[in-house]
Amino acid sequence: MLRMIGLSLIAMLPLISSSSADESAAKPLVEQVVATAGGAEKLLTLFRFRERVLITDEPAAPVTADEKENRTSVVQVGGDWWVGKNKRDKDKVRVLCWAWSLRILLNRESKIAVIPDTTISEKPAFGLRVSGSIKEPIDLWFDKETKRLVAIDYTDTRHVFSEWKKTDEGHSYPSKVVGYRFADRAKGMLNEKQWYQTDILELTPLKELPAELKP
Repeated sequence: MLRMIGLSLIAMLPLISSSSADESAAKPLVEQVVATAGGAEKLLTLFRFRERVLITDEPAAPVTADEKENRTSVVQVGGDWWVGKNKRDKDKVRVLCWAWSLRILLNRESKIAVIPDTTISEKPAFGLRVSGSIKEPIDLWFDKETKRLVAIDYTDTRHVFSEWKKTDEGHSYPSKVVGYRFADRAKGMLNEKQWYQTDILELTPLKELPAELKP
């Protein structure tokens, strides 16, 4: 029996070593991207935002000063997402926002690995793959020079972030997000045309859940 246990532990050593190596390589990159975002205390946790969401394969005109939103949401990062007073029941959007906030990188259950570099919007980017805390792995891409989040690959879509802004409290957020379906994710090939675009008109951090959304 002891011999069998010993053999089992020996067989597991390569997996343990690989996991430790992944975490060691990813740790300094996680520290860099969180620092670039202003530190853990400046990562969004609970917020309301107004946005213009369009399902369109052609880039929409830039927002104007008097642009009206077509959706207002409240998001509890890593938790629920409300559109108006209704909870969204799509797990994908909640995971995407959790990753977009970068708080997924700090979750104890997240396993983070470095993945091969790529090019996003004609600029070199390095990637971090997160698993463990979610059902399907999610890839976060960061500009190699600025260390800022530039895209997220999740299931069948690449979400590209740009036009970054800051709240009065110092929280960074991308005011423009464009989604592209993958033609072949294994090869990193995207469809030429976008499939959605969202422009955030205003984002406000909240200290507590609005009364109308409390259980």
